[in-house]
Amino acid sequence: MIHTIRCDTQVDGEQCNAERFWPLPVAHHRELRAHLRKQGWRRRAGRDLCPDHATEETTR
Repeated sequence: MIHTIRCDTQVDGEQCNAERFWPLPVAHHRELRAHLRKQGWRRRAGRDLCPDHATEETTR
């Protein structure tokens, strides 16, 4: 199964359209998040954050 992670950030009332997947099947989303963490994706308070928004969240 190919899992997809989408950024959960809202920008001016709109959902961020960033999404990523791993080109190889992974067993679950947790494994995908481990791969994407190396690319700057983060998970905070149950929300997935793309690299553009992961750094912004720490200052709010």
